[in-house]
Amino acid sequence: HSGLAAKNAGIRDRGVKKAPFVVLIGANMPSILAEISFISNPGDEKKLKGPEYRQRIAESLYRGISRYVNGLGGVKVASRIEKASAD
Repeated sequence: HSGLAAKNAGIRDRGVKKAPFVVLIGANMPSILAEISFISNPGDEKKLKGPEYRQRIAESLYRGISRYVNGLGGVKVASRIEKASAD
């Protein structure tokens, strides 16, 4: 949340929820469900149309997962982030 909130006013941290989410049931590996923005919200929809916003989302998710995994000890995550070309 902090990585996105710094450059996107109005982004709200909706917290961590624990439940048997249908989309994650049956995953054979550690998994998360990240709901970043909602296309049903006109403001979010407009931001999602911009490649810069989507790139910030991707980089923020990467940094969060990387911090978590590196905190486990003995596991390393690649440190290079490649910028995707705009579609």
